[in-house]
Amino acid sequence: MMSGEVFQTGTQKRKTIEILAPAGSREQLVAAVRSGADAVYLGAGGLNARRGAENFGSPDSLREAVAYCHASGVDVHLTANILVRDDEWSAAEELIAQACALGIDAVIVQDIGLARYIRAVAPDLVLHASTQMSLHTPGGAQAAAEMGFRRAVLARELSGKEIREIVSASPIETEVFIHGALCMCVSGQCLFSAVLGGRSGNRGLCAQPCRLPFRVTGDRSGFDGCMSLKDMSHIQHIPALIEMGVASVKIEGRMKRPEYVAAAVTACRLMRDEGEVPPDLAEKLSAVFSRSGFTDGYFTAKRGRGMFGKRTKEDVVSASPALLGSLHPLYKNEYRRVPLRMELTARNGQTPALLRVSDGEGHAAEVRGECPQSALKAPFDEAYGRKILGKTGGTPYYLDTLAAEVGEGLTLPSSALSGMKRDALDAIDAARRLPRAVSFGPSDATAEAVATRRTFGKDKPALRVVFHSAEQVPLRLAGVEMAYLPIETDAALLEYAVGVLRRRGAVPAVEVPRGLFGREADILRWAQAVKFIGVNDIMIHNVGLIPLLRDTGLRLHGGFGLNVFNSRSLDQSVGMGLTDNELSFELTLPQIAALGSCQPRGMTVRGRIPMMLTRNCPAALSLGGCPGHAKEGGVCGITDRTGRNLPVMCRMDCSEIFNPVMMSVVENVAGRTCDDLALDWVAFRFTDESAEECARLIDQYVSGDISREPGITSGLYFKGVF
Repeated sequence: MMSGEVFQTGTQKRKTIEILAPAGSREQLVAAVRSGADAVYLGAGGLNARRGAENFGSPDSLREAVAYCHASGVDVHLTANILVRDDEWSAAEELIAQACALGIDAVIVQDIGLARYIRAVAPDLVLHASTQMSLHTPGGAQAAAEMGFRRAVLARELSGKEIREIVSASPIETEVFIHGALCMCVSGQCLFSAVLGGRSGNRGLCAQPCRLPFRVTGDRSGFDGCMSLKDMSHIQHIPALIEMGVASVKIEGRMKRPEYVAAAVTACRLMRDEGEVPPDLAEKLSAVFSRSGFTDGYFTAKRGRGMFGKRTKEDVVSASPALLGSLHPLYKNEYRRVPLRMELTARNGQTPALLRVSDGEGHAAEVRGECPQSALKAPFDEAYGRKILGKTGGTPYYLDTLAAEVGEGLTLPSSALSGMKRDALDAIDAARRLPRAVSFGPSDATAEAVATRRTFGKDKPALRVVFHSAEQVPLRLAGVEMAYLPIETDAALLEYAVGVLRRRGAVPAVEVPRGLFGREADILRWAQAVKFIGVNDIMIHNVGLIPLLRDTGLRLHGGFGLNVFNSRSLDQSVGMGLTDNELSFELTLPQIAALGSCQPRGMTVRGRIPMMLTRNCPAALSLGGCPGHAKEGGVCGITDRTGRNLPVMCRMDCSEIFNPVMMSVVENVAGRTCDDLALDWVAFRFTDESAEECARLIDQYVSGDISREPGITSGLYFKGVF
């Protein structure tokens, strides 16, 4: 007789880091789950950053996707990672309500206003801060935590050393991209597609214009791929990321084939669990999709020409039907990742046998079967129980522990035992598929931000100016309320320029650039220095600077890089300690006029639109290194296929690429009141203008003697973005 005997029949390796896979379609979802992903991320409807993917737009398709994943032991992360317009709030509320009802495991969010809303109506819903928030410093992770996020998805451009520094300081989980496409621009800081075609990358419709031919201005080598990066692959660095304490590695590719997803997931899983990827699989992963191979240049801090590549004809034909067919076995069957405990009781021949199955997550099933029989040959033992009950093929379950109490000399026919097992697994599966709902409190504050809007007044909006260099500061500044200088300006030159501004009646201020990689100590030191000379105002473009600078005594002004796009984002910025905000370049003038919130705000009315922030200076590719004049605040450029020159300006080891056409809506705002525009101030952003040109433009605006500049654009202020 065996009484209460326990058999360990198999275990999976302990998960040390989550493998997060894309699921842009049902086919991708199945490939990700069956090849061994721990979690998937997917979109539903239009509020996600891959609106061109198939997604799971209907309630039924999303419900079934979540049920399938949860039954399979896979978490579901819902992407709501775009900027939300005020008129889209009912759709956002419906999506969050649906996420709560289905028990979505996490929602990925870019918009700080949407994050604020979710925290109010669904405080138990897990939020992940999207890479679109441009989180690339320890302060960024801290700011995300303060906003209620439980995970920060870090920027792709970070080195391994920088990732380690962020992870070690982060109060929340961190996630890093491990494989897939690299944007030329830091995520969340790109206006390239929006400006050129109205398809906003911040709204999930990037047209990838950077993949078109561009060459460095003046380069005669013929290289025209200076805006197209190879796909990244950091799979070989998974052991290092595990050691750092990274919680999750993410595969990009919601618009790629299911075979790609299966190959990438399998490679990541094998590297995590076995410490290596078989050469044959690595070769197939490269063949199924790449752009002239892969790069790990960001992770290794070896940025430069070797990171650039295009999708060639050879790359396309390498993904042959034969290759794709060879990858199908990777996701032919369900991946058995859910351990089960089975308890079998069969004490005598007069009582039906009882099989109890549980998954360790609160789901259990009990099934009664036949009465046990006297064994004609061998009585029930471990080998027999494992042989019958351990067959769970076609399901995501495996027998982990078997506890059996079977009367001496008794057994159960295999058909009876198999039937009990089948019924129990069906019941477990049904239970795991039920939604794990999260509480959702529908808010009657849907119009709260609009309702709290203040009166702006009948005065003309104040004028602010942003200089690219201190040398641009003119001696004529009458009518300027505030003027921003680069925070990294040489100390002596900065002090001189601050003196000029004060004597001309303008409040001196400094601006921190959008790219902060590894420079927090420098920025804090400079901030303390400018405070010492009497500067009290600072413009920031990244939420990571808020915890860094909050104790400096400086007034924090939010710049366009924060992507303030709706009324709730304005409200959120108040709680974050910002004095006012520069609004997104992607809003139209009517949308700006309709914004609610009491938070002061302004907009840039003249300047070159900063279309891209990149950590790979395109000019350095062909010119043997970044030109000295660009490092010093000067301008180089890249040329598109039509011959237009896009200025490139470098600051603090990052490069900004500007629209070749000057943007101006000065004529449209001149003479209008704060109430008319729903603005407190307007700004001129100067890039390559001389001091004399800056003075002339300021004088024209202040005097009202405005002449239309030739060859200008109104940007997106009238046409908006999709």
